[in-house]
Amino acid sequence: MSVYVDDMFRRAVVPNGARTVSGEWCHMEADTREELDAMADKIGLRRSYIQKPGHPVYEHYDVTRPMRARAIAAGAIPMIMLELSAVRKSKREAFLAARDGLK
Repeated sequence: MSVYVDDMFRRAVVPNGARTVSGEWCHMEADTREELDAMADKIGLRRSYIQKPGHPVYEHYDVTRPMRARAIAAGAIPMIMLELSAVRKSKREAFLAARDGLK
């Protein structure tokens, strides 16, 4: 089981309550929600920041470049976007197979 961070580095300004966060954003995903939340806790992300909660294939956190570095220092696996897409495809196939009773 693993946590992954991609290298999207998309520039964006994101509202966060009364302030905004400007930076270059990436995705942090994991094999399981438990691992994803554990990494979020470890690097100081609020669990309320999760994207697509409840969907085991697409759950992720958007992280800034500094948070990505923290995640890597804490054990996350850095990947290029295409590699993370392949991980997501495998998760999707496993999810669909389990849902349809094939595994």
